[in-house]
Amino acid sequence: MFKKAVSTAIIASSATFALQAQADVSATVTLVSDYVYNGVSSTDGDPTLQGSVDWYNDAGFYAGVWASGLDKDSYSSAEVEIDYYAGYAGSINDDFGYDLGYAFYTYPGADDAGAEFDYGELYGSVTYKENTTAKVLYSDNYFGDAGNSVIVSLSHTISLPEDFSLTLEAAHTKLLEDGGDYYFGSKVNDDSYTNWGASVAKSVAGFDLSLGYTDTNIEDNYWGDTTDARAVFSISRTFE
Repeated sequence: MFKKAVSTAIIASSATFALQAQADVSATVTLVSDYVYNGVSSTDGDPTLQGSVDWYNDAGFYAGVWASGLDKDSYSSAEVEIDYYAGYAGSINDDFGYDLGYAFYTYPGADDAGAEFDYGELYGSVTYKENTTAKVLYSDNYFGDAGNSVIVSLSHTISLPEDFSLTLEAAHTKLLEDGGDYYFGSKVNDDSYTNWGASVAKSVAGFDLSLGYTDTNIEDNYWGDTTDARAVFSISRTFE
């Protein structure tokens, strides 16, 4: 699930797409201690490899594919998630940039006959001074045939000494149809939740390192400990 985030790397770099002299391709490989999307672990606390291949051109258009390992017990035997996305990024003025696109999330090998896992999502974001981003994602049939959904998020990055950066973020996920009343818990109207987190990042010798903390307000045994507070470490390398 862009986690899935369109991929933070894509969102961060998309603001510069219009400045590229020509079409380009890059690939990124990442090792994460836990695959967490919007505060929820998709690997049940285990590490996994992730990777993406991205194309972008001087007009601001981009497209790519992103993949990650999964906990197969949580995803009905699916051991990998593969996401496809395409969009357009540009600038409104010297202070504001924007990103509009569509992502499609797939779970090959999942036994999802009872409730389709694959789904699509429209997304849009506005970034102020390259460090504050507000984003909205909308799906007409969220993961598991849950119907219409909307996710809103806000993040802010602060530059620290020694080329470190601190990112603060929060998001709210809401299902818009009655069928989602029990989706995030066993109680009626458990159709939404909020997550938040902070992470410190630094680039060292061509590798991007990040250490973060994330948590949610989901309180239900159905989710096990996948929604509990946790620390997440990642190391990635991009090849261009």
